Amino acid sequence: MQTLESMQVNHYVPLFQPIFSVEEQTVVAYESLGRKRDETGNLVSIPEFSDPHVSALRMSLIDRQLLGLALAKIQTTNDLLFVNMSPDQVILEYEESRSNTLPISDLVNSYGIPLNRIVIEITEKSGSYGTDVLAAGVELLREQGFGIALDDVGSESSNLERLGAIKPDIIKIDLNLLKKSIEKREYQSILEYLKQISLSIGSQLLFEGIETEEELYRAISSGASLLQGYFLGRPSDLAHDKQGICDTVVPHLQLYHEKKRKEVASEIEFEKQIKSKLNTINLKTIKLDNRVIIDPNSFFKLDTHVKRVYVTDWLGTQVSPYYERTSEMGFNENLLLIQKNWSYMPFFYKHVKQVFRDSENWQVSDPYWDKELKKNVIVFSRVNEMGYSFFVDLALD
Repeated sequence: MQTLESMQVNHYVPLFQPIFSVEEQTVVAYESLGRKRDETGNLVSIPEFSDPHVSALRMSLIDRQLLGLALAKIQTTNDLLFVNMSPDQVILEYEESRSNTLPISDLVNSYGIPLNRIVIEITEKSGSYGTDVLAAGVELLREQGFGIALDDVGSESSNLERLGAIKPDIIKIDLNLLKKSIEKREYQSILEYLKQISLSIGSQLLFEGIETEEELYRAISSGASLLQGYFLGRPSDLAHDKQGICDTVVPHLQLYHEKKRKEVASEIEFEKQIKSKLNTINLKTIKLDNRVIIDPNSFFKLDTHVKRVYVTDWLGTQVSPYYERTSEMGFNENLLLIQKNWSYMPFFYKHVKQVFRDSENWQVSDPYWDKELKKNVIVFSRVNEMGYSFFVDLALD
């Protein structure tokens, strides 16, 4: 005869969604997603998961039951298992630790599964404790051997403070941000920023919610090393066809890389053409009072991609007027920006570094999104014999 507790356990069902590694070109992990079987036998969402008033203790009891069921399923595999845990549940684990052993550690060990095969996903749900307390709880999980992921980074409720304090092994980018990055070009700068953060703290980027080929390409171009979503596989039992998933994803990755190689070759050819044109210009400067005079027309007639031209001193302070294209053959002269310092721009010190390497040739920056032009912009730069830095902004098609 089943006890009440065992009957309650049997109501819960863990489903597994595959996580694909770009580096290893195969499925390497599954996220456990809890469901509940209703009176008719259908699987439905667990109501407690969406109820903000449910206590951390109640959530932990449900999650531990689901975890036990999931652990039983993955015992005979080598896959990683991602499990969700709210900030309050992390603190509860911390408070319930005995002799530096966590309840979740005891549960995983009871199935004979190494703790480093479990990745704890810290959800975006706000907690009752400060970030410092949460970080202490996360650190104890990490010391036990668990991997740490921060879920839904990029959503409205996530914050950089938590990201910096936890320094997760894996940063998960949520579906909404991913889709916005495709629909609104400005969001690409946010993805680029998260990419740089992940590199600075040594985290992997996992993009979840990938449903289309376009979203897959966007994730890869944004630095994803792990992929998750309906495009790869829906949550189900553990009987996923790994080879089938590889057969779907790997050809798309190959097409992406082939496309990127062609884009890079095209970019290099474009840069060569622009540099060749710029080399025909005499970078003459005349000092007049507190400003430097140049010949802007020689730049704007070179190529219609040229949008702005200005000159700074070695410290990044603008010493020439700011020239902006207004039409195919026309441009404005803006005197108001003289003495503005540009050293805060990401391309400036890259320019300085490149000058030290090669002062005889034009240098080019990485593309960045320009809000005013609403286009990607690259900056060509060179120092003349008087020590002034010429900057030429070109808008990309």
